[in-house]
Parts: sequence; C-alpha cells; structure tokens
Amino acid sequence: MVAAIFFLGLPDSFGAGKTVPVLTHADAAVMLAKYSGFFDRYVSEDADLNECVAFLNKTGIYFGLLEVVNGSEFTMDDCARAMGQIDLVLRGEARFSNGKVKLPEGLDSWREYCTMNEVKFMDAYRTMLGMLRVAYEQSG
Repeated sequence: MVAAIFFLGLPDSFGAGKTVPVLTHADAAVMLAKYSGFFDRYVSEDADLNECVAFLNKTGIYFGLLEVVNGSEFTMDDCARAMGQIDLVLRGEARFSNGKVKLPEGLDSWREYCTMNEVKFMDAYRTMLGMLRVAYEQSG
C-alpha cells in the first residue's frame, strides 16, 4: 500500500493547514530504502536507519553521514538527486564517481536530469512529506 502511495502520490490537499515536521535526510533514506517500492526485495521491512543508509550508499545513491546524523533537511534538490540516481541505477545506466552515481555529462543539475527523463521527483517529495505527516500525526 505504501509503495502504491509513493508512486501515485498523495493529493495536494492532504493534511492542508496542519503543521508538518521537517523532512530530514534520515527520514528520506528510510522511506526510499524501505517504502518506495524500488528496493523492498533488498531491504527488509525491519531494517534500521543505518542499514537503509548503508544499502543506498552501497548502491550509489548518496546519503552523507553528517546530513543523516545532524537531522539536516532533505530538500527538493536532494530529492531530485536521489530520484535521479535511483533512476540511473534501475535503468542500468549509472556511472560512478567515488562510489556515487554521477550526473550524466552535459547536464547542469539533477532537476534537469529528472525533467528530461520524466522522473517525478516533485511527486516523490510531496509523498514523502505526506508520509512524514501521517507518521507525525499518529505518534502524537
């Protein structure tokens, strides 16, 4: 169910007017590794944050230790990078630099890559915010 929501997205009006906690790199790593539907064959549902980050980094989808540990905000640009890297890995077209999937030659940004290749990073970002909002509301 969560994977279907991740792909289809939540309606823009979902939770309108409610306070939303900040989406962090740690949140995004767990959501992408466990709930996106991309890697559920490789990452168990009970995997912890460290396992999720280690899997993504091993795959070339970069999540920096400092950003994860410090609770840094996962921005729309971060989402474009992660979704672009995932797209290249899944297509089998990823090229690596220092263990990270690198932006293809001739492109200026991951947003540009996503736009050119119809990678719905904005939908994914909104969905992650929605998932975080649901978890936040259920916890308190």
